[in-house]
Amino acid sequence: MEHSDALFKVDPHSPLPIHVQIKEQIKWLIGKDLLKPGDSLPSTNQLAEQLSINRNTIQSVYTQLKEDGLLLMQKGRGTQVAGEPEISRFKAQNPHFDFVETMLSQAREADLAIHDLLLSGFAYVQLFGQRRKAAPRYLFIECTDSSCVFYLDEIRRLTSAEIRSLDISLLSESEAMDAIRESDVIVTRSDLAEKMKKFADEAGKTIISVGSTRDVPLLLNLVRQS
Repeated sequence: MEHSDALFKVDPHSPLPIHVQIKEQIKWLIGKDLLKPGDSLPSTNQLAEQLSINRNTIQSVYTQLKEDGLLLMQKGRGTQVAGEPEISRFKAQNPHFDFVETMLSQAREADLAIHDLLLSGFAYVQLFGQRRKAAPRYLFIECTDSSCVFYLDEIRRLTSAEIRSLDISLLSESEAMDAIRESDVIVTRSDLAEKMKKFADEAGKTIISVGSTRDVPLLLNLVRQS
């Protein structure tokens, strides 16, 4: 692909650093076959002049992508997109480009602000990370007071977790142990935490106790288990 002045675009006001913008744009062009194996990229001096940025920034990006196996940097031949095997491997490991295009198209149709959508998505990943494939199993034990019910309701609202609530007084010890063993997250009131600890210890689980107030950091910690 012959490069042009408009091959890359940078926004100095973006929250993403310039080098990240350029790196991700190169990966996007490769992922969408707009840059093909063997295509030449602008020299560091050319691109730095086109974008009005320091050439060391371009050099750093090219070096990172070389280390990632996406670019070749050869004296006398400049910088080129890597060969077919490397690019095919990259595409197989990064199948998200078409999905992103579809998502952004749908966002535009819904008249959503793309910039806000992306920042919100980034914030979500920072807060909650990657979700596990299997829905976690929450066990709420004797969660009857309002503060405990608050956590139960919020977990149900914010996640797709499997939630079970039980009254331990209605179960035998063996039934209680089975319920705890089958759960990933065990939640109970602070006044019951010590009583339930022996069951949790035997099952190799951790009890999360909730107090009489609605603790947002604790709620976030509970949501992150999902």
